[in-house]
Amino acid sequence: MRKVFAIVAIVAAMFVAGKVQAQSTIYATYAPETFVAGSNNTNYQGFSIGFSQNIGLYKGFGVAVGAQFRMNMRSATQTIWGFTGTVKETQTLIDVPILFNYKIAVNRDIAIIPFVGPMPSLALTGTTKGVDPIFGENSSNWYNDNSTYSRLNLYAVFGADLKFSKFNLFGGYRLGLLDLNKSDNVSLKTNGFFVGLGFTL
Repeated sequence: MRKVFAIVAIVAAMFVAGKVQAQSTIYATYAPETFVAGSNNTNYQGFSIGFSQNIGLYKGFGVAVGAQFRMNMRSATQTIWGFTGTVKETQTLIDVPILFNYKIAVNRDIAIIPFVGPMPSLALTGTTKGVDPIFGENSSNWYNDNSTYSRLNLYAVFGADLKFSKFNLFGGYRLGLLDLNKSDNVSLKTNGFFVGLGFTL
């Protein structure tokens, strides 16, 4: 633990002294997500916008730290006893990716940058809204006081960025590591790929 604090202190001191180069990037992604509950998979469309700052550490190695707002959405129809209704689900989250990376320069303008790291995630909202031809509209909150859903998740993230001048085309995969259902006999985990476009300021 002392070594970790020492490394953080050295990086912070170098950053303050101006010896660490930092690059800021804004980006948007297409990031669908799959909710896995036992043998049942539920697929959501997903999108995010974010900001990151990559701090150069040593000879091509860096760490990118940032934050992104992400949204998962799903719409489906259900038919019961001959009556068809609709279900719409929406979840919003804040992610904090911490991605270690290595820049492989192809030439002055083009570089390939593989990355890997953890991404803590906090769900802000989660709602299910149904429209039934008999009972009308109804809605439920995923995170009310009686809910068994957990707001906090932790992902393992890996992928690669193709950087051309100030433009970034990147993609990868995120794997949820935590069980998001607090119930003992039910397991719920998430995963999904992502592709995005970014611009380095």
